[in-house]
Amino acid sequence: MLKMTTTIDMIRAVQKSAAFFKEEATKLRALVLAQQQENEKRESIELVKKKLSEEEDELMMKYKKLQSDQKVAQSLLDEGNKRLGNALRKGDFTDVEAAYALNTNGTQKIKSIDEEMTKIMDNVSIIRKKRARTEHEQAKKKPRLSLQSITIDEKEDS
Repeated sequence: MLKMTTTIDMIRAVQKSAAFFKEEATKLRALVLAQQQENEKRESIELVKKKLSEEEDELMMKYKKLQSDQKVAQSLLDEGNKRLGNALRKGDFTDVEAAYALNTNGTQKIKSIDEEMTKIMDNVSIIRKKRARTEHEQAKKKPRLSLQSITIDEKEDS
């Protein structure tokens, strides 16, 4: 059997080593937790950006539909003006009533479509601002933590 004498310095070295190990393990757990939180925030931001993008796409589809509706309303106005011109040339005022109805209906449709298009573009603008703000917040986040940076900072403090 090997006999070895233990000194107080040896005991302190073992205690110091154990304390250092516990401290490093605590730092590592904190780093893992911080990284998980950062990943969750990043995923949340990506989800918000995706939702905003989908809302914008939906609004743009509505806008395109309104553009086609606007063409239909413009054709009502064109037809009304054509009938009105024919009625005036012929001196026959029976078509004037139909032309007036077409023009009135076309004008009302264009007005309401213009209002809807303006609302949609305002909403698209708001969505784009939100997305830009979200991207800005994501860009200004602190750089990733690393165990090496924690260890280096710790060594510098010693």
